[in-house]
Amino acid sequence: MQTRFDAAQLTDPDTAEAEKVLRKCVHCGFCTATCPTYVLLGDELDSPRGRIYLIKDMLEQNRPATATVARHLDRCLSCLACMTTCPSGVHYQHLIDHARVHVEMTYRRPLHERWVRTLVAKVLPYPSRLRAALALARRVPGPLRRAAWLPPSLRAMLQLANTSAARAHTVTPAPAPAPAPAPALALALSVVPRPSASRSAVPFRSAVPFRSWSWPPLPAGTR
Repeated sequence: MQTRFDAAQLTDPDTAEAEKVLRKCVHCGFCTATCPTYVLLGDELDSPRGRIYLIKDMLEQNRPATATVARHLDRCLSCLACMTTCPSGVHYQHLIDHARVHVEMTYRRPLHERWVRTLVAKVLPYPSRLRAALALARRVPGPLRRAAWLPPSLRAMLQLANTSAARAHTVTPAPAPAPAPAPALALALSVVPRPSASRSAVPFRSAVPFRSWSWPPLPAGTR
């Protein structure tokens, strides 16, 4: 990809690194196949390739981020699945991180967005606060959760909290297949919503029919 940064811009180490990353992109579009937001929304600007164009234009022109740019960059999950399929080795992580810093420095978000982002930052990293917030959210009446005056992101979080609560008390029996070889059985449980979940899972682990299996030993002299 051709870039048009001037010498003064390239004196900034982060911008210089971003310019190197941008030059590696060849617009092939392989990244779109593994990008969950592009697969879901089908919008080119919600793909890594589209975001790279937005980032390139914003950084080259040294212009403040717009609401459109902020929205498409915010939708990136930073899963970095795109980096696993890029044949040119584009370091997308550096680009998206650098762009997000630029967005936060140059774009003033609407009041409700700033409020929701502050709320998430103050609650999500702390298990005790998150448990209290979930308990409070589950007490919000249904009509209030769907109120039009609430920010869409807050409505979605309230709905998610109540959906997860319903699913936590619903058990769907799975078919019992014949025991089959399995290299490992991993059971991932969240300890935040219900700390007793691990104890509750003991009967489930005991009921799942599986037998352990290990790889045969390698021949002598091989690694």
